[in-house]
Amino acid sequence: MPGRADGPVPALLSRFVLMPAVLTAGLLAGCTDLNTTLPPEFAHLIGPPQKRFEGTPAHGAAPEAATASLEPGTGPVPAPAAAPTRPPLKDVRELIGLERDQVQARLGDPAMRRRDAPAEIWQYRSPLCVLDVFLYRDGAAMRVTNAELRPRDGRELPAATCLASL
Repeated sequence: MPGRADGPVPALLSRFVLMPAVLTAGLLAGCTDLNTTLPPEFAHLIGPPQKRFEGTPAHGAAPEAATASLEPGTGPVPAPAAAPTRPPLKDVRELIGLERDQVQARLGDPAMRRRDAPAEIWQYRSPLCVLDVFLYRDGAAMRVTNAELRPRDGRELPAATCLASL
C-alpha cells in the first residue's frame, strides 16, 4: 500500500506512542476507586502499601490524632499559617517620613540595598515595575525622603498597579 511505512521501526514507534496513552487511560480509570487492586504487572508503578503511623509523634500529640489525620476526610485539618498582612500602598507618598523598620513592615525585604553616603537606597522589584526608596539620616533614625516608581518596559503604568504588584 503506497504511503504506508512497513517494517520493524514504524511498528516499534507505534508501540511507544500508543503504550503511554493506553497506560495513562488505564491508570486514570483506576483512580476513581482506590480500593481496587491493579494487575500484578503494574504493581511496581505504585510501590508497596504504606505503613500506618503507630506510636507517639515527636510533637507529643495523641497517636489517635496523628493517625486520624492520615485518612482522607477524617480528623481535624490544621489551619494554614496566617501570612502577615501588609496594608496595601496606594501612593508612594505614603512612604515619605517612614523609618527603616516601618518601610520593611509595609513592603518586606528589598531586592537590593545600596549605601551611597549619606543615603541608603532600597529597591523593590516586580515583573511590572521597580520602586526605589531613598532613606536619609534624620537624627538617630533613617527616614524615607523620596520614593520613585518606574515601569520595567518603559510604557505608562498606573502607580496603583505597580504598587499592587510589589
